Amino acid sequence: MSNASYPNPGIKLSNASYPNPGIKWGIIAGIVIILAGIVLYLTDQQTLFSLKFNFIQLFICAITGLLAGLEQKKRAGGYIGFKEALQPIFITFVIGTLVGTLFIYIVANYVDPELPARMKAADIKSIEQMEAEQHPQGVTDADLKDQLTKLKQQDYSLTFVASMLSYLTGLFLDFVLAAILAVVIRKKRVA
Repeated sequence: MSNASYPNPGIKLSNASYPNPGIKWGIIAGIVIILAGIVLYLTDQQTLFSLKFNFIQLFICAITGLLAGLEQKKRAGGYIGFKEALQPIFITFVIGTLVGTLFIYIVANYVDPELPARMKAADIKSIEQMEAEQHPQGVTDADLKDQLTKLKQQDYSLTFVASMLSYLTGLFLDFVLAAILAVVIRKKRVA
């Protein structure tokens, strides 16, 4: 067999032949988010359906996005501009948060369809407890009653459209964080 069929080991492949590290790290972020979601579903469902889980997702995407940017920087020989750093970092956020959004949607609609009703009942119970025990500073009885009325009327169901709208609006914050991380890791060649 001739050596002509094998690539020359002395020739370095261009970066175009490598997949974007944002895809790899985005998938890793998605897997970690799903694992964190499963743990919370089994241990603390209230946190799973709260803003805290959004911050957990954001933290996971920030760490994996940073790793994607650093991988891209390493591939570029240690020097990377803002735009080149931003792309894999933001792609990591896009994929990771999409997986997290779909995970919550699937859990709330297919795995445990009664979960939104339980979350609503828990929130109502929490406000009723506040009303019965002690008022937070500056909150009146009328405020608590108004909040309780609004909560009872609120629909906790999680539709696909609502999930996607939430995801799309969240991408703005994802982009801002990705841009900050890109600024942090960028390193231009000195001319």
